[in-house]
Amino acid sequence: MFVQSYTRHQLKEDRFQEVTRGAIAQAQQHRQQLTLLGIVVLVLVLAGGAYGYWRTYQDDQASAAMGQAMNTYAAPIRAPGALADPSIPSYASTLERAKEAEKQFQAVADKFPRTDSGKNALYMAAAAALDGSQYADAEAKFKKVAGAGNKDLAALAKMGLASVYEATNRDLDAINIYNELIKKPTQSVSSQSAQFALADLYARKDPAQAKRIYDQLALDKSPAVAQLAKQRQGATKQ
Repeated sequence: MFVQSYTRHQLKEDRFQEVTRGAIAQAQQHRQQLTLLGIVVLVLVLAGGAYGYWRTYQDDQASAAMGQAMNTYAAPIRAPGALADPSIPSYASTLERAKEAEKQFQAVADKFPRTDSGKNALYMAAAAALDGSQYADAEAKFKKVAGAGNKDLAALAKMGLASVYEATNRDLDAINIYNELIKKPTQSVSSQSAQFALADLYARKDPAQAKRIYDQLALDKSPAVAQLAKQRQGATKQ
C-alpha cells in the first residue's frame, strides 16, 4: 500500500515538473510577445499548481499515517501470558495500546496540523488518552479540538470532554456540556445522542431525572431511538 502510494506521488511530481518545464520553455520562446499581465498570470497559475500539488501530497501522507495509527488503536489485546506474534501487532493491555495509539495520533496531528486527517488525529489522540485514563492530557486535547472551526468535530470533542468530566467527578460541568449539545445539535452529535448521555449520567445518581429523559426519548419519531430509550427505562433503578 505504501509503495503504491509512493509511486502515485512520484508520478504526480514527475507530471508537475514536466508541465512546469514546458510552460517556462514556452514563455522563454515567446517572451517578447508576452505582456506583463500575461507573465503575472503565468506565475500565479504555476504557483497555484504547486500549492495544489503540495496540499494533495500532504493530505495523502496524513491519511496514510492516520490509517496506521487507527490500526494501532484497533489492534488486539493478547491473552494473559500469550506470546506476541511478530506478524500481527498486538498489545499486552488496553493501557499499553492506548498509550501507543495516543503517541501515533499526536505525531500525525503535529506533523499535518492543517489537513483534515491531522485535525481528526488530534481528536483521536484525546480519545486514546481518555481510554488510557490520562485525563489531564485528554482534557487539554479535547478542549483544543472543541475550540477549532469544524463544528462537527468540535461537538464530538465536547462529548469527549464531558466524559473526562464524568470520570473526574465533575458532573455539573458534564451536564452543562450535554445541555449545550442538546440545544445545538450537529450532524456528528444529535440532540438525542446528547440526551442519552445526560440520562446515563443521571441514572447513576438521580434515576428519577434519568427516567424523565428516557420517557421523552421513548416518544421520539425514530424507532431506533424510541426502542433504545425503552430498554434504558427498564434498566433504570428508581
